[in-house]
Amino acid sequence: MFFTNFFRIVKTNILQVLATVFLLSFLIFLLNIFISLTSNIYSFSKEIKWKLWVYLYFKEWDQPEQIQKTYNLIIEIKSKLEKDWLKVKYLSKDEAIKTLSKRLPKIIQNFEKYWIKNPIPPTMYITFNSEKEYQNLKKIVTDKKYSDIILNLSDIWPEDSFKTQEKRISKIIEFSNFLIKFYIFLSIVLVFIILWFITLIIKINFYWFYNQIEVEKLIWFSYFQIKLPFLLYWLSVILFSFLLSLIYSMILTNYLDIYFLNVFWFELSDIIKSNINYIRNLLTLEILFLCSISIIVSNMFLTRMIKKI
Repeated sequence: MFFTNFFRIVKTNILQVLATVFLLSFLIFLLNIFISLTSNIYSFSKEIKWKLWVYLYFKEWDQPEQIQKTYNLIIEIKSKLEKDWLKVKYLSKDEAIKTLSKRLPKIIQNFEKYWIKNPIPPTMYITFNSEKEYQNLKKIVTDKKYSDIILNLSDIWPEDSFKTQEKRISKIIEFSNFLIKFYIFLSIVLVFIILWFITLIIKINFYWFYNQIEVEKLIWFSYFQIKLPFLLYWLSVILFSFLLSLIYSMILTNYLDIYFLNVFWFELSDIIKSNINYIRNLLTLEILFLCSISIIVSNMFLTRMIKKI
């Protein structure tokens, strides 16, 4: 009986079902976009929040003696910085290109395609959290005996001073926090629109089968028996809409891959693949939330309407 009523609802309103699935899938698609933007901006903000940094490029030499001398000086710089509690990461020329290849594989492929040799010099990344650490860093790195091996020393001081960098990062964090709040607000609005849309469609279907429901109530059908076909109907609509929204997302990703590859030298799909477990968990939580909140709202709405008959 339940499934008979369920199929009757779908069959009677097939055009409405298709229109509902299409519109709802688009709303869920927008919701996914806002959620992904919020998540990425939050991750970026969290990562940059306590990361004031400078990076040093080291000169490359051909003579073995000069290579060894440079290497010894690099180790000396690293040791001094670490003694002052600064976080230091040194990457040789080969290590730097390997690190880049993991993050931006398309760039390395273009290097190989056009027979470009590894253009990345040995690099040292130094992060710090305070003015004192910055001054200690500056004192160590600007020692005259290191001036011949550091390529970008003039670019670091004084333009990227602590205050300048701190101010810049503060503005980035402030703007990212605004975007997070804005996208959360839009996501909440979309959820309310979806819930309002649910109640509207259920109300239309309810009155479409008003006479049948009246008869069912007269022959002592329980509220659950009356509501179940409508709840199954709406649950099916949500699931199909969610699947359709994922198809939209896949199409958009394939379309954006072309632009990402041309502008940033890597594909958006590469980022998605590297975070597939996180994305899968997030989508699972999203569909569970949508189904749960939809069933709760639908159940309450149907109960109230049945009581009025």
